[in-house]
Amino acid sequence: MKRLLRSGLIVLPALLATDVRSQPRPPRTVSAPVVTAPAPSTPDGFSPGLKTDPTTVLAEPETPKPAYLARVSPAPFGVPIMRITNDPGLPTTPVRGTWGTDARHVYSKQQPWNADETLISIENRGASGSPTPLILDGVTYRPKYAPCPNYKLWDYRWHPSRAHAHEQINVDQSGTELMWYDVDACRKTRSWPLPIAADYGIGSGEGNPSNDGRFVMINGKRRIYVVDMDPKPPFAPYPNQRIGPALDISSCGVSSCTLDWASVSASGKYGVVSYSGDNERVFDIDPVTLALTPHAMPTSSYRCHGTAAAGFTYSLGHADFALDPLDDHEDALVGQDECHLTGQTIAGTVISHVMMVRLRDGKITGLTDPSNEAYAHHISTRSINRPGWAYVDYFQEDGKRFSDEVIAVKLDGSKAVQRFAHKHSVFEGCYRCESHVAPSPDGRRILFASNWAEHCGTSCGSTSDIKDYLIDARGAKPVP
Repeated sequence: MKRLLRSGLIVLPALLATDVRSQPRPPRTVSAPVVTAPAPSTPDGFSPGLKTDPTTVLAEPETPKPAYLARVSPAPFGVPIMRITNDPGLPTTPVRGTWGTDARHVYSKQQPWNADETLISIENRGASGSPTPLILDGVTYRPKYAPCPNYKLWDYRWHPSRAHAHEQINVDQSGTELMWYDVDACRKTRSWPLPIAADYGIGSGEGNPSNDGRFVMINGKRRIYVVDMDPKPPFAPYPNQRIGPALDISSCGVSSCTLDWASVSASGKYGVVSYSGDNERVFDIDPVTLALTPHAMPTSSYRCHGTAAAGFTYSLGHADFALDPLDDHEDALVGQDECHLTGQTIAGTVISHVMMVRLRDGKITGLTDPSNEAYAHHISTRSINRPGWAYVDYFQEDGKRFSDEVIAVKLDGSKAVQRFAHKHSVFEGCYRCESHVAPSPDGRRILFASNWAEHCGTSCGSTSDIKDYLIDARGAKPVP
């Protein structure tokens, strides 16, 4: 099975099942003890020295590639960064294996950290890379677990609840089984046979469960349906199986009804599909039957494709879901401007490169100032324990604000930002070289992938050597 990514590249899936299942389970490892040294921090635990001026252009300096597990604080931000995957061919000690040329997290919408931030899941691919995926210790960042030998993992997500911190939600390669799996105990904890085979896992690889881990949407090539994985009263609990009826969405009223991805919203109240071209459509989920019906939008709401009656919204690229605490916890979708109206005023809103759509009524909010703004790339709201912020990585456009940067932007339309780091990656024609910013659940640590081959002085990485870098914006820094 191959997956067609939005960049137009066709890549093999994240892991080959035969390789994964042949890996022996390593002995359990013990993390080094950590104490927290007193240090200044903001009320939400961030370093008080973060740059927050959204108007200044910050030139990207020539910065050498950081060494493995070496903590550096590059100018002009001064925020600590650490490379957490090692050079190709070196051992993945203490787990048996070898680092590959492509060792990085999966995607901006797939949370690398587990719910209590003690584990980080990455892929260890490319020449010599094995095992993959590889689970790192969330404190020391050293390899901790290889895949369990009996785990049919394929398209997986960490369960977002701390009550299930060691479990992943996974759809197997055949697309016929949804499961919860404990990666520490190496055992399956829940399972659902799927009535319609999933077309590449959870929402074609870009979906997520609801923020409480209860609901998930599965899609085939034409149909979508919802699974209640953790039924609450008045419904009988698991192992009672609650799977909603499938809805055929292949006739949608726009030029292409090819399904790109599908997902439940953060609350689990809505289902959303994105057709080819980043045209999103919202569906209501019946809380009793789990049936899906198009969510009619006000005719006054703006969209560049589709109709209000069919549930279409403003088109967003690389979009992720959030609950907006600044708007009574409304479900929202945050992404790139894909109506390509940046700088224009639509429905009283100045369109920016980063836009938010409220799912209830299609209301749009520009989150950044489009004047001299570099083009936004990936957006992640996986910081579900830090609601109200979205994390964004930008294309390199020297001389523009946020060029090649990783930032966080507030969802209230105030244009407030936190600025963390430059990415230093050359990614034209290389999907895996794209940085895919991914924050931890509390939002204070951030992963980005990079080959560190741009603005790197005399110490550049190979463009084919892709590694994961961790930004640590915590006010109280861990001390071994």
